[in-house]
Amino acid sequence: MADLQITITKLYKTESAKLLAVLTRIFGTHNLELAEDVIQEAFSKALTHWEENGIPNNPSAWIIQIAKNQAIDAIRVNKTKLKFSDDLSRHLESEWSLGITIEHEFQEDKIKDDQLRMIFMCCQHNISPKNRIPFILKTLCGFSIPAIARAMILPEDTIKKRLFRTRQQLKEETFETAFTIPEPDQLIHALDTVHTILYLLFNEGFHSSEKQHAINIEFCQEAIALVNLLINEPTIANQETLALFALMHFHIARVNSRIDKDGFNIPIDLQDRTLWQKDYINTANRFLAIAQSISTHHPGRFITEALIAKEHCQAIDFEKTNWEMIVEYYQTLIEITESPIAELNQAIAIGYTGEITLAIEKIEKLQQHKALKNSHMPLAVLAHLNAKAGNQQQAYTIANKAKEMGGTPREHQLMMQQIERLLNKHQ
Repeated sequence: MADLQITITKLYKTESAKLLAVLTRIFGTHNLELAEDVIQEAFSKALTHWEENGIPNNPSAWIIQIAKNQAIDAIRVNKTKLKFSDDLSRHLESEWSLGITIEHEFQEDKIKDDQLRMIFMCCQHNISPKNRIPFILKTLCGFSIPAIARAMILPEDTIKKRLFRTRQQLKEETFETAFTIPEPDQLIHALDTVHTILYLLFNEGFHSSEKQHAINIEFCQEAIALVNLLINEPTIANQETLALFALMHFHIARVNSRIDKDGFNIPIDLQDRTLWQKDYINTANRFLAIAQSISTHHPGRFITEALIAKEHCQAIDFEKTNWEMIVEYYQTLIEITESPIAELNQAIAIGYTGEITLAIEKIEKLQQHKALKNSHMPLAVLAHLNAKAGNQQQAYTIANKAKEMGGTPREHQLMMQQIERLLNKHQ
């Protein structure tokens, strides 16, 4: 029984997202709940049948066949009540063509196309951020509602409400037209959104917003798998897709060194670099090289971030990091994104090149930026830089102001430990 439950759980994780993609194509987004019901019924039948007869040699093929049969049954029962996918309706309503149409839509290349459609559907701009990640995890990653609730530390009812709201929002859309793969002239802009949202999913795992989990590795892995799906379609992937894949691998390579025994983040200068996973770094380097071989007029955000991450990953130790090169990359990133966070990070890098006075001047100017006026981050960086310069009184005074403005107790503790460590080097 335990083996059966493990098999069913793994199968749901690997197959349910594929099944949902093709069933949404057949039924239409307005019948997304029916598609989910068909999948649940297929897995329920699998569980019952396999309890009595044992697990088949090819569980994936078995569950796909059951899903096809369930889809046909659902169409027969509902064809006078529901409207299905616009361009397939005529074929689905006729008994002569129903089975052939279902079989055609379940072909492997068709399922892949539908998965790509689902990615663009999930990443459309009008899905609110708080609803987007649960919907991506359910729709693209095959997470069950209990699994999403556990991963996001939210009640199952909250997840259900968020999924319901998103389904309602999508009912007015037509999957086969609105969410087909964009035309070449629109694809770049659509991909920009997809890249950003998949990176947000990765970051939600790598820099978890939940206090109970400093890292949620599953989110990272799912984001990587979705980017990989884009990469495997050469008509879609571009330089930024490849660079994003590389960037995620540079980051995840360090995952084993990022958390201490109490579950708290370890800053990069204290991480044990022997724990950094070389196979991930090698993969990142390979895909970054491919991305760099693609000629573009202007570098993008993710190739620039990947180049920064590469510098950190190839440095023998923190002190030997090529800070001058990182400063240059951050300048490019600032020009691309106009991000004050990129400017903060550049100032830190400038400080580590030895130009601490210049770095402090940049931060003092950044404090007036409208996006940072109420943030504790510029003060925390200022305290850090003053400590690096040996300015003990200023470092502690500014650090206390930073703590008053915001941040978590753990962030405060980390900031003070870094300040003390930097000041000790001047004694």
